[in-house]
Amino acid sequence: MIYTADRTRISLHQYGPDGELCLEHRPDNWRPSKTGADMVASCYNLLVEERPDAERTVHAHSAHVRSLGRDLRSSYCRLLIRDADLEILAKLDQCRPEVLSLYERHAGSAVIASIAYLGEKDAPVWTSDFILPKGCTDSSGYVVRIPESGKMGPINIERLTTFLNDKGLCDLVNTLVHAQESMHLLVGDQDNWELFWIHGDAEKREIVSYTTINIPSADDRIPSAFSVLPKKKVGIVGCGSVGSKIAASLCRSGVGQFLLIDDDIFFPDNVVRNELDITDTGAHKSYALKDRLLEINPVGEIRALRLSLGGQESASTMVGALEALADCDLLIDATAESVAFNMLASVSKRRKVPMVWALVFAGGIGGIVARARPNIDPVPNDARGQIDVWCVDRGKDWNCGRDATRYSGERPDGKPMIASDAEVSIIASHATRFAVDILAGAEESNFPASAYVIGFSRDWIFEQPFDTWPINLQCKEQWGETLDPLSEEELSELLKEHLLPIEDADANSSST
Repeated sequence: MIYTADRTRISLHQYGPDGELCLEHRPDNWRPSKTGADMVASCYNLLVEERPDAERTVHAHSAHVRSLGRDLRSSYCRLLIRDADLEILAKLDQCRPEVLSLYERHAGSAVIASIAYLGEKDAPVWTSDFILPKGCTDSSGYVVRIPESGKMGPINIERLTTFLNDKGLCDLVNTLVHAQESMHLLVGDQDNWELFWIHGDAEKREIVSYTTINIPSADDRIPSAFSVLPKKKVGIVGCGSVGSKIAASLCRSGVGQFLLIDDDIFFPDNVVRNELDITDTGAHKSYALKDRLLEINPVGEIRALRLSLGGQESASTMVGALEALADCDLLIDATAESVAFNMLASVSKRRKVPMVWALVFAGGIGGIVARARPNIDPVPNDARGQIDVWCVDRGKDWNCGRDATRYSGERPDGKPMIASDAEVSIIASHATRFAVDILAGAEESNFPASAYVIGFSRDWIFEQPFDTWPINLQCKEQWGETLDPLSEEELSELLKEHLLPIEDADANSSST
């Protein structure tokens, strides 16, 4: 590397005023055969090219591949501009200021601003539909369209004053320059707009320039088959490690509606395997997960219930939860609890709603993902029974899931077995793929088997990590309601057994 002796800027190809020079020989093309003499020669060639004579300084040939990330490294204040913003800004009257309101927030060591609306707050002339995250603050100022204004870049108050006065905007100068409060000014035309923050005392105003980021048109990052997901509703029971990860992944895949059920509280030790973070400590998992999904998709329709499915709840509360689950397009059991599974299975069977469940084996040695599709797979309880039989038939002890709710266990030598976030995430991801496959409604599933056992270590039946065993299930029991209607004789016997004879009823009636 070559630096100047006094650490000052001598070239346009230099990493900061006191940084090293960017020469022909760099980390991306370095060869061991290069010597110090080669570096000095390269430095000399750079300076000669930049200064062809005493009167001029030119940009030397550059091998840099520009990127937005590189350009914004030193930009603390940034303005986001969308195509919709440019369209409305282009319609503003020339050199006629309009009231501007911005949303600002801190993110990743930068201040990010975006247009909120134009015009007065009580009667805006245009309001942005930009989906904003939490933590935004309001800022005010003015916007003015000035054709051929060009990029002004970092400027001082004197230069801005001169520029605006030349455009006949003397009143705007008085408002911005001679005010006491902080104010923003957005100026430009067509695709070129610059935002300035003007602050300080009236006698000593200062300006901070924002770097404008034109947000590119959204790329198609979701498969076309997922286009139906925003209208799908998924009911997830269990918002712990597996359930929270499935919910977040489905939300990112495009699912627009969720019903979340869990009565558990989030504690600091849960953070090691959960989609939630330490800031959710003390909150109900279902409510905190609802907020998390709204951060991923602010327009999602999400309902959260703080109850234990199958626990000691009021009848009306439980009926309401079961009816809400029956209204879903897919049910997911992420509890590893038999009572909750049975209740979900009952809803799934009676209302013919597909169901997916996932289980991480104790110690994270592997896990199971399974599904039950109406009239294609066995009903959930039958499917689970067939899976248990399949596991027992492997000829080895089937103890993997008995302590699965804690994802922990103990080896014969006494050493603890604890599932990690990676193992929980893998099972959750496989369950998500099952779920999306069902919701997308393809004529033929991408998964030929109804259940899969996936190993993460050499244990139980697994010969090596990622050893996968498909389980083909047989559909035996009928889906839907299975109420047997009573015959006339059976109904007559029922009435005789539980109701008073007619003559006795008449006698009681006359006596009263």
